Amino acid sequence: MLHQVIMKSLYAYMLLAIIAFFVAVVIKVIVSLFNKAADKSEPVSGASVQAVAASAPAPAILKGIPAHHLVAIVAAAQTVAGGRVVRIDEGEENKNWTTIGRSQHLSSHDIRR
Repeated sequence: MLHQVIMKSLYAYMLLAIIAFFVAVVIKVIVSLFNKAADKSEPVSGASVQAVAASAPAPAILKGIPAHHLVAIVAAAQTVAGGRVVRIDEGEENKNWTTIGRSQHLSSHDIRR
């Protein structure tokens, strides 16, 4: 009886180790693909590198990843980690829709007197 429990435990341990190895390989392949995509982006001259570095807050490793992909990755990571994404916006130019949405939401809760 104890022998069967030990054998099943060892079998489960080895199976999980093999699965973890393959998952690690898949993650490594995905990371290398992202790095190759970042390297294939168009080269920038020395003078414009300083202008881009001053204006773009994103790290250089992320310049090949589209913004909507990056947002999806961050949202998924926050969901898995138990956190939550509070706000996603592109900057100061898209603030009008939030103001309209807030006013519509708050007016829908208006109590009729």
